[in-house]
Amino acid sequence: MQASLRSNLILLTMTTVIVAGLGLFLGPIGLPDRYILLNVRLPRVLLGLLVGCGLAGSGTVFQGILRNPLADPFILGTSSAATVGVLVANLLGWHNYYALYFMALGFALSSIAFVYRIAQTHGKAPIQTMVLGGVIVSLFFNAVVFVFFSIFYRDSFTILFYLLGTLTGGDPKLMVISGAFILLSLAVCWAMSRELNGLTQGEETAFHLGIEVETAKKILFVAASAMAAASVAVAGMIGFVGLVVPHMMRLIVGPDHRWLIPASALGGASVLVLTDSAARTVVPPLEIPVGALTALLGVPYFLYLLKQRQDAGEF
Repeated sequence: MQASLRSNLILLTMTTVIVAGLGLFLGPIGLPDRYILLNVRLPRVLLGLLVGCGLAGSGTVFQGILRNPLADPFILGTSSAATVGVLVANLLGWHNYYALYFMALGFALSSIAFVYRIAQTHGKAPIQTMVLGGVIVSLFFNAVVFVFFSIFYRDSFTILFYLLGTLTGGDPKLMVISGAFILLSLAVCWAMSRELNGLTQGEETAFHLGIEVETAKKILFVAASAMAAASVAVAGMIGFVGLVVPHMMRLIVGPDHRWLIPASALGGASVLVLTDSAARTVVPPLEIPVGALTALLGVPYFLYLLKQRQDAGEF
């Protein structure tokens, strides 16, 4: 069993490397020159790998903690809050790289803290209450985003393109900061795979297994939120990667988070790079926002998964 899972993970790694290589040469210009390859395509592929890894990893952790197959970085308002943070930073003229990132991260973590505070009763936060609180907070931040969109209508196209998700801003400094947040948070979540596996069995079961339930939940929530915030800060709100990819990977490596977290990270990276390559080649010279394309491709696949689980009596 272990050997089979290890083989699947190696295969996913090889697939990600091949997809990254293909991403360098897929585009309106079939054979790009050295400048385009190194200064346009390479940063974009690297950004796609990082953001896909962050979104899928975050979605996997949220689904595990909440024991909800519909959970993703959007369900608790994390992505919407991070987007508001980026928009506020731009409104205040804080274009410094660190200000941009810490605003996004600060708003995302504030949203998760607010959700946790709403749900907390006698020192504990029931999962069902957290989901409901997350929906409310998400709706609030979405409303704030649309208020920005209405007020700053002169920049509406730029804001809309950002909200739909784009990998065009592959600035090396932004990528380094995002990469640090994403990879460090992913490592923390992977190191807590045992705790996450216990939480998926229910909080009472996890407690009897010797897991500090509330402490584990807080650390995992913060790490998953950091991944989502770092992803949104550089690429906008790209949906369905964090929702669909973990389901795909469960079919390959199973539900054990020791294998599922790295598999989802690799799968998310591959899916986003491929989707971005399609987004810039389908209707050249125009470019479709990658977030819109992930939604178009993700919705039918997720409906298929939903139908399969309904037929099997799992939902």
